[in-house]
Amino acid sequence: MSTRVIIGSSNEKIIKQLSLFLLENGLSVIGEATSGHDLLRKVHTVYPDLAIVDYKLKGMNGHELSEIIIGERLCPVIALISHGEMEHFINLSQEPTFVPLTKPCSKQMLMGTVDLLVKTSKSIEMLEKQLDHLKTKTNTDAIIEKAKQLLMENMNLTEEEAHRRIQKQSMDKGISKIKIAEAIILMYEV
Repeated sequence: MSTRVIIGSSNEKIIKQLSLFLLENGLSVIGEATSGHDLLRKVHTVYPDLAIVDYKLKGMNGHELSEIIIGERLCPVIALISHGEMEHFINLSQEPTFVPLTKPCSKQMLMGTVDLLVKTSKSIEMLEKQLDHLKTKTNTDAIIEKAKQLLMENMNLTEEEAHRRIQKQSMDKGISKIKIAEAIILMYEV
């Protein structure tokens, strides 16, 4: 599946040239805008894989727009800027999903940056999902351990017997072990 890109610039000629270049290089241009507010609306609507924004946009400049897109974690951003505009982007320079490119930039530089930024964004997303999964698993394990502890204390069971009891109730009732454990905790802590 090709990378889905949205482009923003107050200069329609730049938008058309950039769109054509990206299409020729296998990317899908799914939105264009000359206004920062319009571009932000489109980003919220079509959820692109990447936004390429010019500093000069009507209504909201590329810096303000980049801060919102990165802050809300909507998609990675490449900002096309002049040397004099670089100072506006200092606070975004540490963001792994933001890259400022000074104009004019080579086509190879742009495509290399697009490729790297999209890969970085996907890696970060995958790592965040793994972290969420680990947090959920750790929380689940802690709840089951607490339920086992309560069974051991209140029914004089060994840890293995308490674990088997939770497992058996889960299988007999067709309910997850976490739900059984939560019910046990609720029963003994009320």
